[in-house]
Amino acid sequence: MRKLTLPFLIGAAAMAWVSVGYAQEPAPSSSARIGTYDSRAIAIAFYGSAEFQDSFRDLWTEFEEAKAFGDWWRVKELEAYGPAMQHRMHQQGFSTGSVVEIMEKISDALPEIARGAGVSVIVSKWEVTYESSAADLVDLTPQLVALFDPSEETLKGVESLKTATPVPMDQLLAPDIDEGRKLSVAEAIRTVIDEDGVEAGVEHYRELRKAAIERYRELREAAAEEYNFAESELNALGYRYMGEGEVDTAIEIFKLNVDAYPNGFNAYDSLGEGYMEAGKTELAIQNYERSLELDPGNENAKQMLERMGVDVEEEGEEAGE
Repeated sequence: MRKLTLPFLIGAAAMAWVSVGYAQEPAPSSSARIGTYDSRAIAIAFYGSAEFQDSFRDLWTEFEEAKAFGDWWRVKELEAYGPAMQHRMHQQGFSTGSVVEIMEKISDALPEIARGAGVSVIVSKWEVTYESSAADLVDLTPQLVALFDPSEETLKGVESLKTATPVPMDQLLAPDIDEGRKLSVAEAIRTVIDEDGVEAGVEHYRELRKAAIERYRELREAAAEEYNFAESELNALGYRYMGEGEVDTAIEIFKLNVDAYPNGFNAYDSLGEGYMEAGKTELAIQNYERSLELDPGNENAKQMLERMGVDVEEEGEEAGE
């Protein structure tokens, strides 16, 4: 009997492929329909949804319970989660960050949408790195956004994305690196706020703000080695109040951060967001414009200004004349 060697087996296998017609690539179909979506729109729709707001409130409840029971390990975990989540949201809402975990929430509805559109694949438009002339890309963004039951305000934000270029990922600020074991100055200020009862109402707020600012300045002068005074500390605190629906309180914290970091473009950017959330458009524009003066490359400020009807390019040309 002839001994079968490895080269012979490989050669025989190759001949078998040829014999059944697999030696050449199959001819492409006349058209490949692929469903695409703008991942930024998906992020905006989800983060504006009741589902996300409910989950955020649950996290906040867990945070308060952890403090009440003295579970400081969990408290620190949740404190670190906030800035990380904010950064992730910025990556997804302003850049081309993956929204795969959000898409999983609507996965049950995708087969029906795919059938209705006649597509066999649904993928982020930013992840289509090559397309042949035979490919037929179908934008499914509106159908996918609708699954999150978006508000009118959310739909306006989604609409504005059509003329906005994604911010390069490397231009988005990452959360500051933890400064050793310094205490959070935001927590020190929050303690003052909680003890003086800011949640009771805006009528008590001005006194509270004065006390908080005095405490902040006192700590900054006397305990710079003990407390973490990174710009992100007050910024994160402001966003925590925003998440709780206390926009006026958040604005005051952002104003305090601007006072502490007068040359920090991100501090003005956040204050602009606070005013925009409060419906104070003129003040929002002023602070976004100041942020853009400090950092002309701040794409988020440009997008927000354009959303509020400001012609950023025209302003830039006038400034250069």
